[in-house]
Amino acid sequence: MWAKQDRDGDGWLPLWRHMEDSAAVAGLLWDFWLPANVQRLISEVFPGGEGDARGLVTWLAGVHDIGKATPAFACQVDALADRMRAAGLQMPYRREMGRDRRMAPHGLAGQLLLQEWLEERCGWPGRVTAQFAVVVGGHHGVPPDHAQVGDLDAHPALLRTPGPSREVWARVQEELLEACADEFGVRERLGVWRRVKLPQTVQVLLSALVIVADWIASNADLFPYAGGGQALSDPDRVAAAWAGLGLPEPWRPQPFEGSVEELFAARFSLPAGAVLRPVQEAAVRMAREMPEPGLLIVEAPMGEGKTEAALAAAEVLAARSGAGGVFFALPSGWTGFRPRQVSVCRCCWRIRRRH
Repeated sequence: MWAKQDRDGDGWLPLWRHMEDSAAVAGLLWDFWLPANVQRLISEVFPGGEGDARGLVTWLAGVHDIGKATPAFACQVDALADRMRAAGLQMPYRREMGRDRRMAPHGLAGQLLLQEWLEERCGWPGRVTAQFAVVVGGHHGVPPDHAQVGDLDAHPALLRTPGPSREVWARVQEELLEACADEFGVRERLGVWRRVKLPQTVQVLLSALVIVADWIASNADLFPYAGGGQALSDPDRVAAAWAGLGLPEPWRPQPFEGSVEELFAARFSLPAGAVLRPVQEAAVRMAREMPEPGLLIVEAPMGEGKTEAALAAAEVLAARSGAGGVFFALPSGWTGFRPRQVSVCRCCWRIRRRH
């Protein structure tokens, strides 16, 4: 089975290698990159806490491309598909599949294969499988809808070529999924997870983690293809890639024990004689006193120091909650438009768009 192919050369990456690379990266993201509050949000859903959460993340990243073990995907590169045909994995040529192949993008195909395996081989109720498998289905950004699932269900030949080769395809798909359960240490936990209900927030976080892990593991400069000068079985492959990536660790602010005045003096280069504004003191006090970190809105006239107040409050809230960063957003009316597309209403002086 192949996962990736170098369009400018002969290099290619076996599917098993990309699955292992992705799972390893997901584990490193969990260990060194995720903020504490994201780890907590995922972990609190599982009876095994952080151990279960980390195991699930690495496993989902490992199986995310199982949909590439299908005729609809494998037929795309003739030279690699011919090697698979020689091994008994028969499939039509890409031109013979026509437009039907579009009904089986590998994310959706992977979701259906994983759901089938969880139900038939692991004894999961059918209604439970989708909440986990949708992470695989949506690993390119958009989860499949019911219509897409139904269309692919009605075209099983896109997942396994009919005839004698069908059982060969099924066996290979099962072998890969079974190997992932063992390799990533979740075999004994799958029976427990079948009773877990994943909130949508956790599904989104899991999807994001798998997407980032896949992006990193798909970088051929970090994870060379076969023929790229590095043995695919090199035990230092992942460590070298992680070092080459140089991903920064999350921001980990600690509670500031001093006064608000001392916090502002330590964080901002204020001019001599500057004094704390009431709105700034109030924002930090509220951030410290609110029962749990939440939404804090600062409204004040121009020049009252709202930006500094917001950044100081964000540090306090991040230290309390374990957040790992700040998202600094600009008003949406000012982004995405060329100047000639924006005008000002002379009646109320508000920004308006021409279209």
